[in-house]
Amino acid sequence: MPSNGSHANDPSSTRANRVTSMARWLSRRRGAQAQPAPKVSVVIPVYNAEATLKECLTRLFESRYRDFEVIIVDDGCTDQSPAIAGTFPVRIVPTSGRVGPAAARNLGARMAMGEVLFFIDSDVMVRPESVGLLAESFEAPDVDGLCGVQAAQMRYTNIASQYKNLWMRWTYLRQTGDVPLFYTTAAAIRREAFLRVFDQGYATPNVEDTAFGQKLARLGVRVRVHPDLEVEHVKQYSLWSMLRTDFTRAVSLTRLKLRHPGDIAQNNTSVPSSYMASVPLAALTLAAVFLGVGLGLHGTSAVGAAGAAGVMGLNWEFLTAIRRSDGWMRMVAAVPVLWLELLVVGAGTAVGLVSYPFGRRY
Repeated sequence: MPSNGSHANDPSSTRANRVTSMARWLSRRRGAQAQPAPKVSVVIPVYNAEATLKECLTRLFESRYRDFEVIIVDDGCTDQSPAIAGTFPVRIVPTSGRVGPAAARNLGARMAMGEVLFFIDSDVMVRPESVGLLAESFEAPDVDGLCGVQAAQMRYTNIASQYKNLWMRWTYLRQTGDVPLFYTTAAAIRREAFLRVFDQGYATPNVEDTAFGQKLARLGVRVRVHPDLEVEHVKQYSLWSMLRTDFTRAVSLTRLKLRHPGDIAQNNTSVPSSYMASVPLAALTLAAVFLGVGLGLHGTSAVGAAGAAGVMGLNWEFLTAIRRSDGWMRMVAAVPVLWLELLVVGAGTAVGLVSYPFGRRY
């Protein structure tokens, strides 16, 4: 099969997969009038995902709930992803070229027939009960959308990957009631609500889920976090890639906040207010320590020590969550990562503030 490399360069194998996929698609089209629409449409934007797509789809089709369709949006793939998708009973929808995940999701949503749209990424592994949990939850009339959460356990064990995974899990699990969020790694929404609200969004994945979630909230669409909808996000980070992602996201979140001045006074993101407060405090602490140790200004050393204690206190709940999940050693290892992240996020926030008046809005 193409996914394990044994026929990766075999044109006949690729053509056979395409023919099989087209036959399935035609069969579904011919039977569309006779068959009722599925309850759930799973929409997966795909760009060069051959490393994870086969496992993603295998897990999905192991679902105990069966009333769903799967739409793969081929966002200009140049690898074997379309051939891999063609070995599963899915609909493959091509884009006009590389349009980005937000626009790809929109295209998949327009092609979907289900009442509920379930968006996942091509590196997300659902559980056998995931789709059924969604279908059951949407029986409640007061729910328009649901966000999943990342499972505590994931296959990459390096500190950066674990830190980022637990951060995403913790920040979403702490949300209650209706939230201005839409975590597109694993999120579902009633199709009519999505089509009423969606826009083309961003060309690159960054804060498009936050912007869309805030738009949903402004229009009265009710989204909640489903704590039992756990998925594994097969996302590996190095320390550098994690900090680069956090910097870029901080720049974009700052610009997003400035685009909506009425929202400045409220925290309508998944980032805790305590973390936000610790970002400038970390920078001030570093400056105070430098002045105290480097220049011998002992008074500022005391200020630096107090600031360091404040930063730790503001983020203690998250550090405790790491200890409960992975133990004391992992929590201790996370402390310098936290400090580096705070400083990088502070730099990204500053770039967002400075660049916004010059027309850099996205």
